[in-house]
Amino acid sequence: MYKHLATILSSLLLIGFSMETRADWPVGKHRMALTPSYTYSTSKRFFNTNSQLESSPFEGRYTNQTIGIYGAIGVGRNTDFMFNVPLNFITSKNLYDKVNKVGVGDLITGFAFHTPSKDLKKYFTIKAGIIIPLYSNVTEPYMGFGSKGAFIGTNYSFNVKKNTFAIVEGVFTRYFDQQDGPNQFNVNLIYGMELPKSNLLIFTLNHQTSSSADKNFSAANQAANKDFMFGTLSGSWGKKISRTVTPSLKVFYTIYGRSAGQSLGFSLSATIKIP
Repeated sequence: MYKHLATILSSLLLIGFSMETRADWPVGKHRMALTPSYTYSTSKRFFNTNSQLESSPFEGRYTNQTIGIYGAIGVGRNTDFMFNVPLNFITSKNLYDKVNKVGVGDLITGFAFHTPSKDLKKYFTIKAGIIIPLYSNVTEPYMGFGSKGAFIGTNYSFNVKKNTFAIVEGVFTRYFDQQDGPNQFNVNLIYGMELPKSNLLIFTLNHQTSSSADKNFSAANQAANKDFMFGTLSGSWGKKISRTVTPSLKVFYTIYGRSAGQSLGFSLSATIKIP
């Protein structure tokens, strides 16, 4: 059962392969898993420096729509090459102004190394890779930090009881083109349940802390913020409709934060196994 959940789960967790979580089971040597996705996120309130909620000035709203493609290719029995490329559609508006931005975001690529238990019911994974911006931040709103970076992370996946599983993950990311970074750390706590008729339900808590000497905050240009903290709760539902295709729906909401937008959104995706 646990190996069977692997492909389903990878399609349900946050698409985009940012430093948000993604469960790591090996894809299999000479096999591939592709996950196209659409994600919509909007924010009209933000957490200030004291973690109190405020409305954006002049009825402002920040919206990000992303079409992404995540891929994992098995280069060995327990080693995968992974990549993610997003296309972003960003809108920042208020009572007096509206600005749209369209462009490719950060290319993220790297390797994941998996160590299974003897009964294949537990996995310990180490992953590492690089971040390459495919854009230039000339005008606001920004697509991201516009900086090359590197990350290293680990997660542990295990059964809690029959037909359930849990994952604990931590990822450290460093952006190094600018002196003020930032440095980021993500912690992800995941609990999933296999339901009848090939359905799967997953709950995720993602906590991210970003540290930088640059303490500036912009509600209208959120991708430029470097020093912040937030926690997002999400729920995902997926259903395997064939041996190779698993569509899913996820909703998410920012429940706490500091110098960060309060986002509400959803994601539609499908994992496709090849062959």
